[in-house]
Amino acid sequence: MEEVKQNSSSSSSAAVLVADRVSKRFDGAANNALNDISLDVAPGEFYSFLGPSGCGKTTLLRIFAGFEEPTSGTIFIDGKQTIGVPPYRRPVNMVFQSYALFPHMSVLENVAFGLRSAKRYNNSEIGEKSREALKIVRLSEFAERLPAQLSGGQQQRVALARALVMRPVVLLLDEPLSALDVRIREEMQEELSRLKRELNLTFVMVTHDQAEALAISTRVAVFNGGNLEQVGTPAEIYEQPKTAFTAGFIGRSNLLAGKVVSSDNQSVLLDCSTGRVLSLCTAGSASLAKMAVGDNAFACFKPESVTLVAERPDCSENVISCRIANSSYLGSLVDLKLTCAAEGVLLRAVVPSSALHCLSAEQLAGAELYLTFTAQSVTVISA
Repeated sequence: MEEVKQNSSSSSSAAVLVADRVSKRFDGAANNALNDISLDVAPGEFYSFLGPSGCGKTTLLRIFAGFEEPTSGTIFIDGKQTIGVPPYRRPVNMVFQSYALFPHMSVLENVAFGLRSAKRYNNSEIGEKSREALKIVRLSEFAERLPAQLSGGQQQRVALARALVMRPVVLLLDEPLSALDVRIREEMQEELSRLKRELNLTFVMVTHDQAEALAISTRVAVFNGGNLEQVGTPAEIYEQPKTAFTAGFIGRSNLLAGKVVSSDNQSVLLDCSTGRVLSLCTAGSASLAKMAVGDNAFACFKPESVTLVAERPDCSENVISCRIANSSYLGSLVDLKLTCAAEGVLLRAVVPSSALHCLSAEQLAGAELYLTFTAQSVTVISA
């Protein structure tokens, strides 16, 4: 797997969270839950740990929170090494997927719980700080209600207020929106973005939802099997995946296996089963992997970057003969599944609905047509 390098916009010296070569193996486990993970989170970031179930993202979050200790490596929070420091002495607070509200306490009492436990404030200060936190999450009028009298989104806001009232250096979020329906989840995404802007807080969120991570994060760390696949901005992760896993996991990508025919600083030409694919690096295009002639590699391009045409274009690269196997109407767009002459190759195309007007009825029903894409839209990934 390619070594993951940190984005230069975040330096370890200024970071509020640092993981330095962290590994974790649970007792009795055959494999590590985390393998030599190094990353840093800058002040004011909304940083997401993204990956499938069992990839290690939640384990790392719990290590930062103090609920787990690493088997090796170390972590720093706000510049201080925190191995062995109990959770209640760390300048972080965690919002759980299940909200973890006390059902017998009012909303205000739930928010005040941490302040009372700290035993550093009098009743007047606790009330003032708790009501201020409820105001921040826009729940002032619900202060006397019980959690059972609130919607799922409102309960999540109470959990946020309870964490915010302690004024943590970093707020840790463990899949905070996964239990909400689509509409409320979108509202809560906007709420988290607003809180980050207004409070200038640092957020670290665990999620398996690619769209969620891309929508609200400043940077995303992609995990797979305990390894860190890639770190970057949402645009970098989506448009310039560095591994086949990232390409397949983030959004939808077409991946064609091939062998490098030629390579220089500006282009890579691959020989794939569907034909030759050219990747060209120009300003604003996807970056090229360093490839040598004969190397195995993948050509990666997004379904929305393709064009469908009725007649074969007069060019030798980036043209694939295919047939429509299935179509899903999405209003202004159509999502197409395409079969190719090359055995076992399936491709996706997301095109404007109007783009189908250029095709014949026979082609819409499965007759041969052609898929094209620009060399600038292709990212080359090491196999």
